[in-house]
Amino acid sequence: MEIQLIKLCAGALAFTGCLLAYLASPRQRLLRGHLERKSAWGLFAGLQLLACVLLANVYPAVSAVLVVLSLVMFAWIGLVLASSHLAGRPVLVGSVGLVLSSLIMVTG
Repeated sequence: MEIQLIKLCAGALAFTGCLLAYLASPRQRLLRGHLERKSAWGLFAGLQLLACVLLANVYPAVSAVLVVLSLVMFAWIGLVLASSHLAGRPVLVGSVGLVLSSLIMVTG
């Protein structure tokens, strides 16, 4: 149970970081304006690092980094596809993304 909770938190952190990086883009469609670039990318890097540290308690370090990298690729592709269909609904896109990334981590 404890391992599943760690995976759940790591998946949520990884997706949140990707969402922040996406919202810093001037081409994003979820917000009217975009977030400040440096702070969003700094938070992205910090959240990905924290997700790697959490997963390193469950997996070997290299595997943890690869899992986070896979989550980042999934999240960015999903964000681009979701934002094109759900433009102007950041809460819906964020909540669906959090649920999907957490389910991916928990189910394997």
